[in-house]
Amino acid sequence: MRASHPVALASAGIGMVAVTFGMARYGFGLLAPDIRADFGLASGALGLLAAASYIAYLAMSVTAGVLSAHLGARTMVGAGGACAVAGMALASVAGSPPVLFAALLVAGASAGLVFPPFSDVVAGRLPIDLRGRVLSAISSGTGWGVAVAAPLALAAGADWRAAWLLFGLIAAAATSWALVVLPRRQTRGDSPGVLRPSFSWFVCPRSGPLLAGALLVGLASSVYWTFAVDHLATAGGLSSTESRLFLGVVGVASVGGTVGGDAVRRLGARATFTVAVATEAAALLVLGLAPDHLGAAFASAVLFGGSYNLVVAVQVIWSGQVFGERPSAGLAAVVGFNALGLLLGPPIFGYVADLTAFATVFAAAAMLLLTSSALAPRERLE
Repeated sequence: MRASHPVALASAGIGMVAVTFGMARYGFGLLAPDIRADFGLASGALGLLAAASYIAYLAMSVTAGVLSAHLGARTMVGAGGACAVAGMALASVAGSPPVLFAALLVAGASAGLVFPPFSDVVAGRLPIDLRGRVLSAISSGTGWGVAVAAPLALAAGADWRAAWLLFGLIAAAATSWALVVLPRRQTRGDSPGVLRPSFSWFVCPRSGPLLAGALLVGLASSVYWTFAVDHLATAGGLSSTESRLFLGVVGVASVGGTVGGDAVRRLGARATFTVAVATEAAALLVLGLAPDHLGAAFASAVLFGGSYNLVVAVQVIWSGQVFGERPSAGLAAVVGFNALGLLLGPPIFGYVADLTAFATVFAAAAMLLLTSSALAPRERLE
């Protein structure tokens, strides 16, 4: 199957996003309780380990667009896959927190490398009526990754090193398939020419709402990704098994982002984005106010998983239209702003939580999301 085949391209993209985002980045959250117990870590040290993947992800996102133009999508995706495999393999043998920190840095870099190049291949190889669907499907890969990682983490139990090893083996398989699908040589259709983007190309009246929205969504969503399980454990008494099931439900629900392209086409981009951020805000409020109600917690997981990836899908499609001359560079900018929000959010909201309470933090994040609805796309997205 070739890259011009939408199913092959979508499956390769979903697989790579699943292992780099869903496992290499978010896998740490599934294993954090056992890592904390094994190394005897305080919350601050655990937070520093969690930040490692975000730092590397942000650094790679900043450079991914330019690198993709020079190296080509296949090389970039292969490098990202190699980082995921190497990082998770190193994590599986980590005997100390510094070694695990280094492993998470390498693994986290993979997410910043693999996602943007797929936008160039989609733009160059597929007809315009299929691009939105395929990009939405690829962006939903995070959910697939978390959905697969959660039962593997449950099966591994307290042996978190075995879980990392299993994640690494899956990453190797996904990378091999992506290298089969992606073209060996970049054709003129794959790359719209080597563009040297300026600051004014990235940040302009047309891109401003998209980038600002990505930052706000990252800030608000970081509260859920970072503090949801801890809030449920401390205020709701959630067990380790229940917390992994909770994240598994988030992952399964995230697959709903696959319908992003169809939702944009039927409802319009503005309506889809507005409904999605409102739903994500509701998920934050429910979890923040009722952490001791298991049914409410899992309802929140469903709402958050589906809405978060739908928001991301709309922004991915929007990025391809705003930055049409170089889709990978534009998507890298959007991913970078989102990553900046995800990186800045935990320390900011963690400090606020120390001064107030988690319920206040979750409510504040929900208000940020509702504010971001003012930045919904006004143009028609194809």
